[in-house]
Formats: sequence, structure tokens, C-alpha cells
Amino acid sequence: MRGIYVHVPFCARACPYCDFDFQVGRAPDAAGFVAGLERELVARAQEMAEWTCPEEHGGSGMSEGIWSTVYLGGGTPSLLGPAGLGLLGEWLARRFPGVGGGEFTVEVNPEHGDPALYSAVRAIGGTRVSLGTQSLELEGLRTLGRVHTPAQALASVAAAAAAGLRVSADLIVGWPGQTAAGVAADVRGLVDAGAEHVSVYALTIEADTPWPTLVRRGKRRLPDSDHQADMLAAAEQALTGAGLQHYEVASYARAGAEARHNLLYWTWQDYLGLGPSAHSARYFADGAVLRRGNLRGLPAWVNDPGTPAEAERLTPEAAATEGLWTGLRDLRGLDVAAYLRRFPAVTRAWVEARVRRQVTRGNLEWADEGRVLRIAPGRWYWHDAVAADLLA
Repeated sequence: MRGIYVHVPFCARACPYCDFDFQVGRAPDAAGFVAGLERELVARAQEMAEWTCPEEHGGSGMSEGIWSTVYLGGGTPSLLGPAGLGLLGEWLARRFPGVGGGEFTVEVNPEHGDPALYSAVRAIGGTRVSLGTQSLELEGLRTLGRVHTPAQALASVAAAAAAGLRVSADLIVGWPGQTAAGVAADVRGLVDAGAEHVSVYALTIEADTPWPTLVRRGKRRLPDSDHQADMLAAAEQALTGAGLQHYEVASYARAGAEARHNLLYWTWQDYLGLGPSAHSARYFADGAVLRRGNLRGLPAWVNDPGTPAEAERLTPEAAATEGLWTGLRDLRGLDVAAYLRRFPAVTRAWVEARVRRQVTRGNLEWADEGRVLRIAPGRWYWHDAVAADLLA
């Protein structure tokens, strides 16, 4: 199983907390962007020829059917509109026949989520949308710099569900002034409207975003870590109470609605990243990993789409160390036998030694008679600390 991620670097405006790679403008050049993707693929032709079908260990990386998932992220892919999405979808279908047969996700801003857009998503093979709702409170939306209203957010969820699309919704929690009751109301609203999957992120402020400047001007406050922890706990209580399983550190889903593309990242599968700032990873039989990151910034990428900003090959043991951390993002547990098949350079004894300190501290536990390693119940809050220790 393999996935394709396309970074669509267009936004109508900049959110004050966001440091993703995007260009502000209300009329993105969809045709120019698709032409850039074509130039990137041509420039990476030799690399693409080396991508082999994992079942056959041979053949072309662009063979029909091997690209099981596709994710159009950003930025704001929905800013392309129905016509622009159509151009991008046609290009993907032509260059990667059968792409997205397992799952095809498009990120959508609620203010764009109307029946015409969802019809375009379905027309290009889309099966799922990820909605940047972030909050259903007016104060939260103002604080986060979002332009949609709570009513638009709920209507976009309902319209997507009515169009036959699976719906994931994002929530940002821990913004100053948020309450546990507000979090619970957000969850009820999204689930009742038709969201089967919800991703929850604590508000994180990067140094090079507008938020610190707004703090200095007295127009924003920095989030408080204890308050964020309380809001994350409130979200977990509300979501699990609504029948969604907390299956990944930041994600909750009804049975069968888990994000298949995102799970590729955590279960050591190949993925191809296209567009500015997009990343790729290819796994080899010995467990080594070849990673690549594209140039950041639309102008830089357009001028030279085939040159990577970074590229590295992780040794089998380094890849196994990183794979241990990523595998533990799945709260259902890491299948140790599957892990050792993917990373044959290490042994079970190596794994046991690597995790012993975190097991002793109660952050990790062995389950299913030692066949599964997982984050202990209630310890997912410390996943970053566990990861830092495992990677050290």
C-alpha cells in the first residue's frame, strides 16, 4: 500500500498561528500549479522509475493500482474551486492510474464546503473530506483568525455527508478562554452534523507566525500548557462518549472511519509527496529509508520543482528507531512481529531494551501476551516525551 500527498499551497488569508507553506491570494493559478506538478514528475523520472511495487518488488512506480491513497492538503485545496480541483484530479488520474482506490481525501475550508464543491470532489474520485472547522464558538473562530461562522462549519459537514463523503473535522483546543463545556459542545455539534472522524490539536504557536507579534500588541495571549491539557482531556471525554475511538494520538473515529492515508505514515508505508514542501519516504527490504523534502515556497518550487531541499537515507537501525516512535502513535498498539519484518536489522531484544525505561515509568506497556507494544492507558499526553526518549 502506498500513498500520494499533494501540497496545494494557496490560502485566501493567513491564520495567525499557522506556519505551513502557503501563498495568500483569492485567485490561485490552478493550471500553473498543475503544470508545476507535471514538471516535478518529469524531473523526478529516474527516481519514480526506482519506486517498485511492494508486492512484486519490480516494475514501474507508476503502475496502476499501487497508489492506494491520495491526500490533497495545504494550504487550502478547496480554494481551487470545482474547476481547479477538476484539473488537479484529471492530472492525478492520468499520471497515476487507479490512484486513491483505498481513500481519496481533500482538505476543505468550511466557507467553501457547498454542494457544488462536493460534487467536484466526488467527480475526481474523492471519498473523504477533512474540514478545517477548528472551533464552533464565535470567540474561538475570531481568536484563531478563521473567516467562517459556526453555522457554515456545521452546514459544510452536513453537506459533505449528504454528498456521500466521509467527513473528518479538525478542532484546535487550548485557545485562551476556551472551556470544557465549549469543547463538549463543539464535539456534539460536529458528530451530530455527520463527522465520523475528528482530529484534535492543542494550539501551538511558532515563533515565525503572526501570533507573537499580536501578543506584543496586546491583541492575543499565549496559550497555557495546563489549560491545553485540560481541553485535550475534555475533548477525549466528549469524543469517546459520543462513540468515537481514540485510535491515534490526535485522532478519533467511528469503526471503519480511520484515516487510511495518515496511517501510512505511522505504519512504515511508502508515500510520495508532490508540490512545495511536500515530503516523500521510500522503505527498502533491509529496513533503510530514503526521505526527501521539496523546496519550500511556491516561487522557489515553480522555478525548480525537481530539486529537493533535503534528502537523506536513514540506516536500517536509525529507521527502526524512528519507526518505533511512529508506530506508537497508533494507540491500538504496535504489532511487534510486523515491525520486525519491516525493520529486520533489529531484534525483539533490541526493542525491549529500547523501551525498558518507558515501560518501567508506566508510559508504555506490553499487551496481548507480549505481541503488542502500546502507549499505556491515559499516558498519550506524554507521547512527545516518550518519543524524545526513544529517539535519544
